[in-house]
Amino acid sequence: MSELDLLRVDVFTDELFMGNPANVVLNADSVDEIQMQRIASEVGSAETAFVLRSKKADVRLRYFTPYDEDALSGHATIGALWCLSEERAFGAGHSGRHRLETSVGVLPFTVEAGAEGPTRVWMTQRRPMFASEGDVKEVASALGIGVDSLFHDEFPISRASTGLPCLLVPVRSLDVIGRVEPKREELHSLSKELDVAGVVVYTWGVFSEGSTVHARCYLPNPGILEDPASGLAAGALGAYLVENEFIPKDKFERIVIEQGDWVGRPARIHVRVEKHGSSIRKVEVGGTARISFRAKLTLP
Repeated sequence: MSELDLLRVDVFTDELFMGNPANVVLNADSVDEIQMQRIASEVGSAETAFVLRSKKADVRLRYFTPYDEDALSGHATIGALWCLSEERAFGAGHSGRHRLETSVGVLPFTVEAGAEGPTRVWMTQRRPMFASEGDVKEVASALGIGVDSLFHDEFPISRASTGLPCLLVPVRSLDVIGRVEPKREELHSLSKELDVAGVVVYTWGVFSEGSTVHARCYLPNPGILEDPASGLAAGALGAYLVENEFIPKDKFERIVIEQGDWVGRPARIHVRVEKHGSSIRKVEVGGTARISFRAKLTLP
């Protein structure tokens, strides 16, 4: 029998039991793929990250939902790297730039830290890709709102990706975003038709001073319909705002996306986008996390 360290971490928040929870299994090199899937199904949460040794980078991560393996997960990446930083896996000094091996390649990440430990973790995402997508009536219907609630005349509905394709849908107010009630079957059909992994609804109305936009992310999977905090979707949305210069240039590296408030798990996701001329050179998503519990996982 063997024992593994299992941590539950709440990501993109400074408070316990807020943000988006993820499971992290440390030192998982002895666990095979079948066991990883069974563990992820047993412990629950939208994502479980397995920490492995890497020959290419400082660390390797694999991600499993209760149903299958994901190539990459934003919040599970931030959560796992936060846990590793607290374990001093990257050296006693905490801070620094490092490299992460994933199924989509090797990605840089940065740990910011003080005397007490990590203060923020940043993951670098892929360079963005954009395309105008989505029939307005189909999108509004799938979200359970009227066409007049969309803000597409000023901010076009777009398919964007920094590692995971998302459909970005603007609405006119916080009141509208609070009334969104997706129709699961229509949302699933729309996502399949447009080949997106999530539908991100956003508005310029915000709850917290200093936030840039408020967002809700809906997933076309058999489990959780609304994601409390979506790292990859936040990267895509931040890159889209910068690509189209919908925010001032001095805010390109200080984007804050609110999410999770409507499901009782408020989260704040930081995005910084480096743009030179007309070209986006780098997209980073960052945040804080809190470990909510530690346990031992016993395997036969």
